Amino acid sequence: MSDQALRASVDLMRHRGLGPEAISVFEHYFEQLQAGAKGTIPEASIEPLGDIQTLREVQVSDEEARAALSKTAVVKLNGGLGTGMGMSGAKSALEVKDGLTFLDIIALQVLALRERWGVELPLVLMNSFRTSEESLKILAKYPDLPVDGLPLDFIQNAEPKLRPDDLMPVQWPDDPELEWCPPGHGDIYVSLVTSGVLDALLEKGIRYAFLSNSDNLGATCDPDVAAWMVEQGLPFVAEVCQRTKSDRKGGHLAVRKSDGRIVLRDTAMVAEGEERYFRDIKRHSTFNANNVWIDLEVLRERMTAKHGVLGLPIIVNHKNVDPADPGSPEVIQMESAMGTAIEVFEGSEAILVPRTRFRPVKTTNDLLVIRSDFFSLDDGYHVVAAVDGPEPYVDLDSAYRFVSGFEKRFPKGVPSMRDCTSLRVIGDPVFGRNVRCVGDVLIDGYRRVLDDAVLGELPVPATSPAARRGDVRTVDEHLKAILATLEPSPTAWTPLTEALGLVVARDVRSKVDLPSFDNSSMDGYAVRADSLSTAGDGSVRLRIVGEVAAGDDPSFTVGPGEAARIMTGAPIPEGADAVIAVEDTDGAATGEVECRMSVPRGRYVRPRGEDVSSGAVIVPAGEVVGARTIALLAACGHAVVEVHRRPHVVVLSTGTELVEPGKPLGPGQIHDSNSSMLWAAAVGAGASAEIQAAVGDSDADLLAALDDIVTRADVVITSGGVSMGAYDVVKSALRDKGIDFVKVAMQPGKPQGYGLLSGPAGKPVPLFALPGNPVSSFVSFEIFVRPALRRLMRLSPEKRRLRPATLISGVESFGGRRQFGRAVVSRSAEGTLVAVPVAGQGSHFVADLSRANALFVVPEDVTELVAGEVVDVLLLDKDA
Repeated sequence: MSDQALRASVDLMRHRGLGPEAISVFEHYFEQLQAGAKGTIPEASIEPLGDIQTLREVQVSDEEARAALSKTAVVKLNGGLGTGMGMSGAKSALEVKDGLTFLDIIALQVLALRERWGVELPLVLMNSFRTSEESLKILAKYPDLPVDGLPLDFIQNAEPKLRPDDLMPVQWPDDPELEWCPPGHGDIYVSLVTSGVLDALLEKGIRYAFLSNSDNLGATCDPDVAAWMVEQGLPFVAEVCQRTKSDRKGGHLAVRKSDGRIVLRDTAMVAEGEERYFRDIKRHSTFNANNVWIDLEVLRERMTAKHGVLGLPIIVNHKNVDPADPGSPEVIQMESAMGTAIEVFEGSEAILVPRTRFRPVKTTNDLLVIRSDFFSLDDGYHVVAAVDGPEPYVDLDSAYRFVSGFEKRFPKGVPSMRDCTSLRVIGDPVFGRNVRCVGDVLIDGYRRVLDDAVLGELPVPATSPAARRGDVRTVDEHLKAILATLEPSPTAWTPLTEALGLVVARDVRSKVDLPSFDNSSMDGYAVRADSLSTAGDGSVRLRIVGEVAAGDDPSFTVGPGEAARIMTGAPIPEGADAVIAVEDTDGAATGEVECRMSVPRGRYVRPRGEDVSSGAVIVPAGEVVGARTIALLAACGHAVVEVHRRPHVVVLSTGTELVEPGKPLGPGQIHDSNSSMLWAAAVGAGASAEIQAAVGDSDADLLAALDDIVTRADVVITSGGVSMGAYDVVKSALRDKGIDFVKVAMQPGKPQGYGLLSGPAGKPVPLFALPGNPVSSFVSFEIFVRPALRRLMRLSPEKRRLRPATLISGVESFGGRRQFGRAVVSRSAEGTLVAVPVAGQGSHFVADLSRANALFVVPEDVTELVAGEVVDVLLLDKDA
């Protein structure tokens, strides 16, 4: 079957007009796939890259730089469609800075280099058939850009997607073009040959090429690197940058132990279970910038000797034939990476370059920063930082994920980011003109941001000495420390019946017209309106030619002088253009029907697409799925929707005194109420949850339970064992496991613990260690855990909103602590809220806690409130 599958794919490639080299490469990888190749690089087979040349240490003269550039061409990988940002055309056609697209800036960079150094420096794009026309139209604005004898672009190859069971080429009649895929950006070497561009460059005296992605505006043709490569006589050079925590997913270079050659390991090449090594930024301290330099003569020699098969490592990707439809069949795409060629050419080297040479725009978060005043274009059209310091961190909500949503929410331009260190937007506010962000900015629940607004983190009020003694944190400090560690949950395609309350991750478009056919909104008769034009002067009789019920597919036609009996929701038969209601007729079922009035065209006809047109956005990214949303999605043909996944919470109580509810109590024992309460609170916040049987007061028992829990949990909540007692097992067991135990200036709930456990493949699993008293545990959940769960789900606002209420009776509070008291809040006859504190304010009064429907908040610097004063309250039975 596999031989038959290979022949079928090769026949398709020949029919498509692909050259023999492209087919040979496909056959090479097919044989590896057939033999079970996974394309992985085990950690045991490599060593860290070690010391390498740095660009800042390279010193070349102007003449050396000019000589190297005179033999160099710039080749940009430009086949991307920007689907991750919701685009359908060439990503490089997106405006990114000062009204210029990626391609505008690339063209201007090349022209500036030519003028500065007096060299020809050709620019060539590797396009896909979907990006070529649009890209060349943009470059046509620069008449001096083409170089005689060289094209401005060439088209990358394509190969069939394969069925995973028998490796036959997949068939997808809905869109046959989706049956094909590019062979990864490693195809650039083959496409340079098959297009004739390699020979054309060498005939022009071009010996070297600088290859990079078109969406990386930092990847300019640096004359220092070119001159160093020429001076060293290197066949291949890969640029790498220093790795940070945000680069843990980027591919890295390493040294293969078996032969000492440098290899590239990308994310898809990591062996199962070895993700922790891949993410270890101390062991693998640099990442591959995907900026490479290659000696074209060496490339031609190698390609000629190997009959077009360079021998790059295979990457096996499992995807859906339609990337936008998770229900479409799974396929295999055989790919290769451009940077892996470093292992093919003996004597290849890496060079450490500054971060300024890696400025890709992969998301709208990147787009905001690039468009902002944090960056500017210098005389050579390099993207340079306008201020010193690190780039601001940006995290926009899912409503901004696609360019269309981004543009709608920044209609007057992006905010100033020169003085911003971070910007996080929860919700989907529209930004006005001349907005300025200062320091750390959190926008939560805004509808719009006004023109000329200055956004910034408000200074934390001075806290009384009692609240700052020792290692005591304020409530706001502890919550901020928690939220800073959290990223939104991954997205997942989820059945509609399981998506209630979750945030939609990308715009959803209708698969059908709604209604999908012209249908009747009344019981009556489908007619031609002209047939009843004289009905005002007396009744008109029409011959009944048929009957249509809902669900029928009428095969007859309604002609002049004819009618068809029709029911509500039934399709309008061909020829009819109106419906007359049954009460305006004699209601005949056969023969002729007497019609007593005329009707205009379209009367009681619901036209196709009147409600929703096929392809229209029906649910935007960022919307929370509700019952009405589910109805719309189902009506428009969707059985699943991509949402931010619901986190799974595991609740664990500790203490030998705890007994499962319903079982008899022994001496000194109590029923475990906290687990049930926290389970319910987690489910109420939108998570899924389960209760783990309580463990005793042994470190070993707790650690064993947690080892099992982290394999399935996204969040762990413990209660009890965080104070100063001799048997506070949570604190003793987890103190050295990355969990911080602190005192928080609040009442109740002063002792708190929080940190990240390590789950499968190094996945961080937040653990909240809450106090054991029921009220303390509940309040701690409300103030710290609930906002964290909502952040994971991208729900906004994350915190419950404070509402003013009038106290009916006075309360006292501890100085230096923020008190969260329990109260029953109701609405007065005048419509204002009034709060009645419950009788038992101690942290063990479960009955009074159950009667309360709100928490009232007493600030740290207030020790007493009297009846009649206004206090902030958090309503517990409201969503926000």
